[in-house]
Amino acid sequence: MVQLLCSAKVCEKLKQELSKHRIEIQPDSDWVLVERGYDLPDGKLCIVFEAIDYMDVVKLLVSGAYEDIHLRDTLTGLSGSKFAVIEPRDVLFLEAGSDGLMAYAKSNRYSIKETLQYYENIWAAKGFVRINKSQLVNLLHVKEIIPWFNSRYVLRMDNNTELEVSKMFSKKLRNTLKM
Repeated sequence: MVQLLCSAKVCEKLKQELSKHRIEIQPDSDWVLVERGYDLPDGKLCIVFEAIDYMDVVKLLVSGAYEDIHLRDTLTGLSGSKFAVIEPRDVLFLEAGSDGLMAYAKSNRYSIKETLQYYENIWAAKGFVRINKSQLVNLLHVKEIIPWFNSRYVLRMDNNTELEVSKMFSKKLRNTLKM
């Protein structure tokens, strides 16, 4: 949903293009497309654009809408010669290595795109925490936290895999878990 603040001519063009992508026009939306020269509404997220560039705004909005729907709530991984759509709750941990970024589920591992930083940012609210420079763990699948040497920890996962929390990331883990 998006609100439009623009001239009648641009408004019609935007409505037509946005309807093709099933994006609704709502006057009370938190997102507002504002043609340059119009006042910005208070308390709303605004995208200001030149009238001539209205299609660029549509592309930006559409790519963001699809990303929100698909990439934030799932990931697509390659295992062997088959792709699978995986939900974050099914991922035990993500690991960056020489083979690229891998997502580990209980019974399989998947090659995935993007970066560890990308998933750290979008999945933090889903319980994923960075534990070292190459691993991001889903706290929902941590079975045990074992104190280790030099203020480090070892995490034992549901599938009995053990992952080491580096000294640099152990403080963040303690703060996250209020330990």
